[in-house]
Amino acid sequence: MSRPAAKKKIAEVFNCKFLNSDVNVVNCVDGYVNANSLNVKHSPCFKCSIGLKVRMQFAAQ
Repeated sequence: MSRPAAKKKIAEVFNCKFLNSDVNVVNCVDGYVNANSLNVKHSPCFKCSIGLKVRMQFAAQ
């Protein structure tokens, strides 16, 4: 009987290199979604590759 693959949990807090501070995952996803849905181009979260990755991992949980 095969075991289902274990999902890797993402850390609750991580260091964001664009904001240069520790960021909560929920705040990262919130900033990323707001910046991209509202087209806020001056936000460091706009089209952030890390934000996209965190959002995808968050959605997979």
